[in-house]
Amino acid sequence: MSCEPVVGLWYMNVAGQLIKVWAAAYHAGKLHKVVLEYLSGEKQLVDADRWHELELDIYFYHAVNQGKSKDLFH
Repeated sequence: MSCEPVVGLWYMNVAGQLIKVWAAAYHAGKLHKVVLEYLSGEKQLVDADRWHELELDIYFYHAVNQGKSKDLFH
């Protein structure tokens, strides 16, 4: 992945696993560490190099509530 992580967004890896960016730390204006959170609640700290190696896509979805579709982003 070549983009910067966005805290609070969910991503999906090539195996279909959902991963949320829980936190991102920067040092001297550059990405340093990223805390990933899995659906299980487990968190993993990865460095910037590892983040950029992950094959993740932003996970966009629509929430369905009583037959009405709501967009995640307005």
